[in-house]
Parts: sequence; C-alpha cells; structure tokens
Amino acid sequence: MYERNDRLRELYKELVSTHLSQVKDPGLVGFITVTDVDLSQDRKTLKIFYSILGTDAERSRAAAALERAAPYLRELIKKKVAVKTIPKFLFAYDETPKKASRIDELLHKLEKEKRQ
Repeated sequence: MYERNDRLRELYKELVSTHLSQVKDPGLVGFITVTDVDLSQDRKTLKIFYSILGTDAERSRAAAALERAAPYLRELIKKKVAVKTIPKFLFAYDETPKKASRIDELLHKLEKEKRQ
C-alpha cells in the first residue's frame, strides 16, 4: 500500500510536468523534463528535479524562469488538488542524465579500446 506522501508525490510530478508546458516565459527555451520530485515529510516543500537539453546558458535562463513560474504553477495545481496546503516549489537541476551520458560514452570508449 502506498503512503499518502507517495501518492501526492506522484500526483505533483504528473501535474507539474503537464502544466510546465503552459508556462509562457522566454527563459524556457530548451526541452525541459521533470525527472523526479521530493515531497518533504510535512508536505510544505516540493523539490522538483528537472533536466534540460541545451547549453549551459539556456540551463541558467531556465532555472531563473522556473523560479519565476513557481507561484503560477502552484496556483494551477491548487485548482486541481484538494489538500490543505500546496507545497512551496523548489527547482533543482538534475545532473543524472548528463552523468549517465558521460558514463555511457566512457564505456563505449573502453569497449572500443578492448577490441583493438
């Protein structure tokens, strides 16, 4: 059986991912994906992990744009979820896809050297 926090976490992840496409901010130029969310035990803070395809400059512009969009996203989600308190949204860049790509690249390089 899932705990309430787990269910809320999944719901928030889905809703943030869906509503992120509705944000019209010039800073959101790359392809942004919500990779995970972490809901605090007291349900007052939601840390949203995201990845973005683009340059480092686009990544920093997206980070600022996401911070500006957080109140708007909270209002959209408040209309969809019947809970006492909608958590504060904190956005954090997720380095995992970048690291995984680098590891994959190194493994391919090792395999190539092994064959020679």
